[in-house]
Amino acid sequence: MIRDTFSVLFYPKTSKARKNGETPIYCRITIRGQRAGFSTKRFIDPEIWDSNAGKVKGRNDLAKSVNNY
Repeated sequence: MIRDTFSVLFYPKTSKARKNGETPIYCRITIRGQRAGFSTKRFIDPEIWDSNAGKVKGRNDLAKSVNNY
């Protein structure tokens, strides 16, 4: 029996930080151990990123906008 696995991970890619400190948000999709990653074309300050939840902290307009996207 082959078990299918699927996961989605969002993370700020700090190695591609802009001069103003903002980092792009990347998405990684893993299916049966095969990974595919891409940029979401959104940038955030890494200080407001919640790595455990995989989203922006807070309830302000920026957080709502990025998290809904």
